[in-house]
Amino acid sequence: MDLPPGGRLLSPDGRVAALTRDHNLYLLDLETGKERALTSDGEAYYAYGKFPDAGLLAVQIKKHGLTFPPFGAQFSPDGRYLLVPRVDERQVSVTPFVEWVPTDGSLRPIVHEVRTQLTGDSKDKSPIQELHVWDLQTGKHVELEVPAGYATGGFFSHISGWSLDRGQAYLIARTLGSRNQALLRAELSSGEVEILIEEASDTKLKANSVEYNVPNIRVLGDGAEVIWFSERSGWGHLYLYDAQTGDLRNAITGGDWLVQDIHLVDEAAREIYFTGGGREPARDPYYRHLYRASLDGGEPVLLTGINADHDFPAQKSPSFTVLFGLPDAPALINTEQDVFIDTWSTVSEPPVTVLRSLKDGALIAELETANVDALLAVGWKPPVRRAVKAADGKTDIYTVYWAPQKVLPDGKHPVIDAVYGGPQVSVAPRNFVDVVRSRVASNQAALARLGFAVVTTDGRGTPLRSKAFDDAGYPEFTQLGIDDHIAAIEQLASAHDEMDLERVGVFGHSWGGTFSAQAILSRPEFYDVAVSSAGVYDYAALYPGFEPFTGVPEYADGSIYRGSAAEKPMNWAPLDITALADRLEGKLMIAYGDMDENVPQNQAFRLVDALIKANKPYDLLYLPNRTHGLSGDKYFLQRRFDYFVEHLLGIEPPDVDPFDVGNGASF
Repeated sequence: MDLPPGGRLLSPDGRVAALTRDHNLYLLDLETGKERALTSDGEAYYAYGKFPDAGLLAVQIKKHGLTFPPFGAQFSPDGRYLLVPRVDERQVSVTPFVEWVPTDGSLRPIVHEVRTQLTGDSKDKSPIQELHVWDLQTGKHVELEVPAGYATGGFFSHISGWSLDRGQAYLIARTLGSRNQALLRAELSSGEVEILIEEASDTKLKANSVEYNVPNIRVLGDGAEVIWFSERSGWGHLYLYDAQTGDLRNAITGGDWLVQDIHLVDEAAREIYFTGGGREPARDPYYRHLYRASLDGGEPVLLTGINADHDFPAQKSPSFTVLFGLPDAPALINTEQDVFIDTWSTVSEPPVTVLRSLKDGALIAELETANVDALLAVGWKPPVRRAVKAADGKTDIYTVYWAPQKVLPDGKHPVIDAVYGGPQVSVAPRNFVDVVRSRVASNQAALARLGFAVVTTDGRGTPLRSKAFDDAGYPEFTQLGIDDHIAAIEQLASAHDEMDLERVGVFGHSWGGTFSAQAILSRPEFYDVAVSSAGVYDYAALYPGFEPFTGVPEYADGSIYRGSAAEKPMNWAPLDITALADRLEGKLMIAYGDMDENVPQNQAFRLVDALIKANKPYDLLYLPNRTHGLSGDKYFLQRRFDYFVEHLLGIEPPDVDPFDVGNGASF
């Protein structure tokens, strides 16, 4: 039998598929071709399984006729139940995206209308999410009664587990700002939902050490037990609960280190396999190591003894996968054969792949060693990763340094801070693949070839360390990160005479654009040149969703709603980069794409307007028909190279295409 085409969600047994048409939900029998309607009351912007406009792809869906399976829909493992979200967007205001140079070749600009909530919008202008469940065996349909104040979905899937015999589903839910996180248990026959496990925080709560990865939560024994991830001890660890009573049974892991990702649970053996960091003394805490632990507690068993990063890819959350088209993580652990595949490397040591025993990590066979001779033959040199002290003079932070590969006449080289700085991921490379294929597409090696000394740092306020490290600076994490980056660069310069701290540039994209603009505006005595692309400069003029990192907005009347069209949250004043415009002293380039729904163009215009009012010169790079992925655009990359060459090296950029390998360019 052929697999169903795009736009359909296949049931686990492959016999039926769910699909949407004309705002309604249908079930298609793939063996007979018969179709039956599950709903008839769907309408525009109040549809079943519609990819919401707030999903950051509305323009591309409309422009290109993209089709998806019913968004957020899930079949139970036995195919009996089908959960489908329904979002009411009818009352949400419209944000226009103007396609000034239509890609269809037409001459008149096209306006794309996207229904987008703005932070502070009143309840009657906000989208409303419903969760519907169909019992496909009996035909019964119920709406789940999610507790007031809680919302499900987001970057994690709606359903985290099922109890088929009991007719139950388990969902992760959070309150605004992720101050509260709960595991909900839904009775599928009635729609009744109960809070099973609940935690609260003064800052934010997570279901994984990294927000975009699949939650470290697993339902076991058909609803008998559940593994729960918590940072309650100050570190991210796993706990075992009774999935019916909500009682804590025991801690699975503990200590001053953290669990990164669950990779496999062997329920029969009552063992769990996961990656963790920071447990092994005198090792880089970001290095991933694979461990085995008993679900009933006790000391974990280290299975990867080599001091390096062991590459066990984490499965990304469904929403993140849809947005970025990422493949599923490969299955590297085989409990039937008691073996696993281990690939390890460092920033300077190429990947080595071996077969190891699941019992004790003993080496069984060497499988492959990466050959990087061709890379070295063109003059590529690896960077150096090391620990330095944060701006507090006490906390270890990790930085990666690319020494300049082109010697300048005076032996002094401008420094470039290649940043991201977002509070939800760590970006300083920890292995060889990260270096060659940078996570933030920042082209550090290319800039080093041009004669720059390049640095990438994970400062405080980023994940994969303790909760205190993660929460540092909350909610104004960017400024703390800037101070840490400066401290790292100054310490590197004390060991590398070639670094010229009188000429320092910074660049980044998305939250890196935020960071780079704030860096040159808040620390003009240190940063001289900045390239800021797709940055958020005024959170008050953006859609909601940033509250776990910026804090819940507080308006003058004490509510989370604006009292007027121009009112901004009082507690977000330190986050407003446009308010720093009058402090610009160096050179700043702002870049944006007009089809970017992730960071809409009004953000760039708000900073531009502030710079004009402050009578400050700036450079603006507008890229038509580019989405949030403009950071990889060749034209943009060349203009960024040129900007640093001109304003930090002080020379005219070469008139060549750096991506044409046949022109002899040194890029």
